[in-house]
Amino acid sequence: MPDAGRRDAAHSITLTDGTATRTRKAAPADLAPIQDLHRRCSPGSRALRYHAGKSGLSPAEWRQLSSPERGTTLVTTPAERTDHIIAMTNVMRTDRQGVGELAILIEDAWQAKGLGTALAEHAATVARREGHHTLAAAVVASNKPMLHVLEKLDATPVAATGAVLDLRIPLQGPSSKSTG
Repeated sequence: MPDAGRRDAAHSITLTDGTATRTRKAAPADLAPIQDLHRRCSPGSRALRYHAGKSGLSPAEWRQLSSPERGTTLVTTPAERTDHIIAMTNVMRTDRQGVGELAILIEDAWQAKGLGTALAEHAATVARREGHHTLAAAVVASNKPMLHVLEKLDATPVAATGAVLDLRIPLQGPSSKSTG
């Protein structure tokens, strides 16, 4: 049973409302549930993630995001429905040695429950394990919830392009951050 191995490697997250979730590495076969996730997200949530009116991912884009050579993409599901993806977290390699790029998309109904904070912290752990010393994130300045999440990881703005802030998150040493 191929999914059993992925489930064993899952990272458990309990949300502020007590709901249990599981986060695991994405697989190429996750494209259909990822497309469903995008359809369930509001245009506003997708615009904050992609900085554009993107309605989904093409098969080629998904191949890039789910390719281990390009980085790590994680998918999150409710613990009892492992076929229902509610969030996607990307820790992708960049052309700068030791710098990964972080991006997160969470289904609207699952936002404001502590999932974004937990996924960002888990992404920092994954990035450290992969040898990154810094995570970069491009966040729309009006995305106050994500800016607050990244502030907990000591993110600092380094540049702005229009309404998009370029942030850097230092990853030196083990994480001492806690979900508050």
